[in-house]
Amino acid sequence: MKRNIVIIMASLLISACASTPTGQIEAFGVAAADVTAKIDTVITDYNQTNIDNKLAKMAQRNKKYTTSDLDPIRDILIRDVDKKSFALYQANNALGAYASSLTELAAAGSREQMARASVKLNKSLKSMNKNYKIIKETSEDLLNDENNAEISRVIAEISSFYAENKRAKALKKIIINSDSQIQLIGKIINEQLLKSALESRIYTMKGTVLAGHFADYNKAADKKTFAARKKSLDFIYRQYIEMQATGATILQAQNAITSVMKAHSVMKSELEKDQYTSRKIFKSIGEIVMLHKSYEDLEALMVNCETQVIADDKKGIICKD
Repeated sequence: MKRNIVIIMASLLISACASTPTGQIEAFGVAAADVTAKIDTVITDYNQTNIDNKLAKMAQRNKKYTTSDLDPIRDILIRDVDKKSFALYQANNALGAYASSLTELAAAGSREQMARASVKLNKSLKSMNKNYKIIKETSEDLLNDENNAEISRVIAEISSFYAENKRAKALKKIIINSDSQIQLIGKIINEQLLKSALESRIYTMKGTVLAGHFADYNKAADKKTFAARKKSLDFIYRQYIEMQATGATILQAQNAITSVMKAHSVMKSELEKDQYTSRKIFKSIGEIVMLHKSYEDLEALMVNCETQVIADDKKGIICKD
C-alpha cells in the first residue's frame, strides 16, 4: 500500500511537469536535487560522528583540558584539511547544483532567470571536474574536449533560447554531452559511500559514544528515580538504533545515487531519439522519487524499530523480525 502511495506521489510530481517538451527534464532535476541533499546528510553524519567520537574519548579520561586540546577537533570542521573527503562533499553538492540548474533552465520565465541558471550549470560542471581530479588524483578532465566544447557553446547561447522548443533542444545537448561526466561522478560518490571502512568506522565511532552513555547510566542508576532512568534509557535507545541503522543508511544512499545515474542515462538515450516525454523517463524519475521518500521512512523506522534496521534485497530497508 505504501509503495502505491509513493508511486502516486511520483506520478503527480512528474505529470505536473510533463506537459511541455522540457517537463520531464524539470522533474528529473527536482527529484535528483532532493536525493543529493539527502546523500549530503550521510557525509555530514560521518563528519559529526567523527567529532562526537573524539569528544567521547576525551570525556572518558579523568583529565583537565584547555582550548589547545580542541584544535584537532577543529581541524575536522575545516573540511579542506582532508582534501579527498572535502572533494566528495563538493562533488555531491555539484551534482545537486547540476540537477537543480536543469530544473531552473526548464522552468525559467525570463532571459534573466535563464542566464542565472546557465551560470549555475556552468559552475556545477566545473566543480564536478575539479573534485573528480582531486578524488582520483589525476590531471585528466572528466569530459573530452569535444563534449566540453559543445556544452560550453550551448551554455553560452542558452539564455537567448527563450522559445521553449529551442530551450528543449539546448537542454538535450547539455544532457547528452554531460552524461559521461554524471555517470563518473555518480560512480565515485557511490564507491566512497560504500567503502566498508566508512561504514564500519561510523558504526564503531557511534559505539564509542554509546558506551560512554551506558557507563554514565550504570554508575548513577541506583541514585535515579524510575522516571529519570526511563528518560535516560529512551535517549540511549535512540542512539543505539541510529548505530544499528548505519549500514542501511549507506546502502540507501548508494541506491539513491544509482537511481540518479540511471535516470540521467535513460534521459540521454531517449533525447537522442528526440523523445522528450516518454514512459521510460517517467519510470526512472519515479524510482528517484520513491528512494527520496524512503529516506523519510527510515527516519521513522530508526526510532520505532525494536530489533534492528536492515537492508533486504526484496523488501528494501526494514525492521528485522
